[in-house]
Amino acid sequence: MVTAPVLWNKDKAYLFDGGNYYRYDVTKDKVDPGYPKPIAGNWPGLFTSRVDAGVVWNNGKAYFFRGSEYVRYDIAADKVDEGYPKPITGNWKGLFPDHIDASVVWNNGKAYFFRGSEYVRYDIAADKVDEGYPKPITGNWPGLWASDLDGGVVWNNGKAFFFRGSEYMRYDIAADKVDEGYPKPIAGNWPGLP
Repeated sequence: MVTAPVLWNKDKAYLFDGGNYYRYDVTKDKVDPGYPKPIAGNWPGLFTSRVDAGVVWNNGKAYFFRGSEYVRYDIAADKVDEGYPKPITGNWKGLFPDHIDASVVWNNGKAYFFRGSEYVRYDIAADKVDEGYPKPITGNWPGLWASDLDGGVVWNNGKAFFFRGSEYMRYDIAADKVDEGYPKPIAGNWPGLP
C-alpha cells in the first residue's frame, strides 16, 4: 500500500509502504534499481514504520505524519530536526489531530489534508487551516474516492496522483477533476511498485 508519497525534487519522489520506501524516478517513470529499502537506517529520525502522510514545503523542509505526531525533516541535512516528533495538536492550527490519511501540496500556496471522508485546506503562508473546513470529499473533488485515501502526490505536470489500496487515480489540477478512465491498478502502471 502506497502511503506518504512526496515529490522530493523535480526528478525524484519517495513513496512509503510499511517499514520500507521506494525512490521513484519521475522522468523515467519507474522505481530506481535497488528499491524497496528499509526506512530504518536510511531516514535518520523518521518513523521506522507506517508513515501516514507527507508534504514538502518550499523552505527546505518536509513534514511527515503518523498517528497524532509529526516530524520535520531537513532536506539538506538529510535528517529529522532536533526535538521531534511533536504532537500535531498545538502545532498545526485547525489540522486533524490524528491519523491523516493523505496530503497534497498545490502550487497555489495551499496544502490539502485528508482523513476519512473529509479534507481541510491549509494555508502555508498563514500556517493554519482556512476558515470553513473540514469539508466532505464528496462534491468537492470530482471523481475522487469519497473516503479513506492512502496517499497523494503532485507531479510538476499539473497532475496529482491519489492512492487507495491497490489502485490510483490521476487528478487534473487545472480541470479540477479526476481524469477519465480511473481508478487504475498500481501494479503495471507504476513500474517497480507492488
